[in-house]
Amino acid sequence: MKRATPVLLFDRYKNWIVNRLFPLKAVEINGLKFRYLRNDAPPHNPREFSARGQEFHERIGHLSGDSAIDVGAHIGSYTLRLARKFRSVTAFEPSPLHSRILRINIALNNLQNVRVEEAALSDTNGVLPLYVRRGGATSLDPSHYGLRYDKVNFVNAAKLDDFQHKFVRLDFAKIDAEGLEYRILNGGREIISRFRPIMAIEVHRARVSSDGSCKCDTCDLIHSFGYDVYVTGEFSSVGDVHWVWASSRR
Repeated sequence: MKRATPVLLFDRYKNWIVNRLFPLKAVEINGLKFRYLRNDAPPHNPREFSARGQEFHERIGHLSGDSAIDVGAHIGSYTLRLARKFRSVTAFEPSPLHSRILRINIALNNLQNVRVEEAALSDTNGVLPLYVRRGGATSLDPSHYGLRYDKVNFVNAAKLDDFQHKFVRLDFAKIDAEGLEYRILNGGREIISRFRPIMAIEVHRARVSSDGSCKCDTCDLIHSFGYDVYVTGEFSSVGDVHWVWASSRR
């Protein structure tokens, strides 16, 4: 085993000090100001992701309406952009750390139309373990992509249907929950049936091709709600993912 040199030890100590004293970095993208964790990836750059057929930033740029929700809001890559297009936005983010940064980003951009709900959405109520990976990524699924998690936080869980009373209309729903999409949709059957929002869902599993659509269990559930499902992109790296745009047939 190699011994650490004085220079290496100094660099480690310097990085530790920087991360403790200045944990957040700053970036501005398309006129929006963001703070994000120094050890985490920066917020999405819409042009880069759209050029690869990933995410939904280009599509939401053509939307507008009364109310939108962002499930798995993280630090606000979608939330802040949706707030420019909709009268009100509700952002669901279970991680206390990411919720805090999300609120910082909302304030930095002087947004008055965003409500943050620090809750994990699922198809059950109660308290659930949130698995935190080094770098900040979180999931309610400990086996998500087979990745190792470094610590566990316990967070409040609720069903999307529990929030029905807070909406008069719901025009758009974005869902990205690191493998919990099926359970979130299952816990939102009533609100989806009532408002018929356009839905943009990042599905964390392999696509099962079917004439431009998909027949995985999550997409089948969306179909059963009376929705047309269009796969806008797919990717496979650490794990499989595909992006689904769904609109009501009625």
